Amino acid sequence: MTVRLTDGTTREADLLAGADGARSRVRSLAFGEVTPRYLGHQVAAYVVTDAELSRQVGTRYQMLTKPGLMAGAYALRDDRLALLFLRREPDPALPADPAATLRHHFGGLGWILPSVLERVPGPAGLYYDLVTQVELERWHRGRIVLLGDACQAVSLFAGHGASMAMAASWILADELTTAHDTPGPLPGTADTPGHLPGTSEIPGHLADALARYQARMAPAIAEVQAFGRRSIQWIAPSNRWRILARDLIFRLATLPGADRLFVNSLSPGGHNLISPRSDVLETVRRD
Repeated sequence: MTVRLTDGTTREADLLAGADGARSRVRSLAFGEVTPRYLGHQVAAYVVTDAELSRQVGTRYQMLTKPGLMAGAYALRDDRLALLFLRREPDPALPADPAATLRHHFGGLGWILPSVLERVPGPAGLYYDLVTQVELERWHRGRIVLLGDACQAVSLFAGHGASMAMAASWILADELTTAHDTPGPLPGTADTPGHLPGTSEIPGHLADALARYQARMAPAIAEVQAFGRRSIQWIAPSNRWRILARDLIFRLATLPGADRLFVNSLSPGGHNLISPRSDVLETVRRD
């Protein structure tokens, strides 16, 4: 297939992997516009440099929660302070002025917020977006395959996004390296080879490998996404009683022996995804 890059250059490739995030440009070109599932919240994050505030907050994540609002901070190296803001918002439209929106909703909450909100950076240094999940029936078309948030965004409520993306990359590589030795797709994953303008017809063994990749990964993604939706009421409580209950659970988790119970109850668990079918990747894993 032929890929034209934003600088005008072109590349010839056997396969294009789109790992370009929840707002994937590759996905929109290959599959058309996809509307992610909005989880009713908007999120912002940025970093400030302030030695005094960094020492005050420390490296353990600290947060302030009010019904529908959550602000968190933790210290980084070199006197930097990472900040996270989460706000319940039924309207999925992004604000015209994100910095002003943050000041309006969080500026009166006290703590370190008045100070850090005076230093909200410009668009280049401010992450502001909707909290969403991406759900697709198919993750591949022709010689194009998606991975990571482009096809499986689980949202910050679920966590595990980076680990799921790395697992997906491993599984995709595993299936591609076994593609020539495997007679067909996993049961229930039969796929029809696709064709897109600018691509050549996709070989059957490649279509089978992409179908197997999705079949192995999709059930775990669906489970983590469902866990994320269930977690909203605890991560972003909508009333004071839920905030008190959540904070009590956090305090109990610091007791001896309680941490494992806490993690197990607030985690989707392991999925044993990294089990290579390829001799090549099994050798890499052992090394």
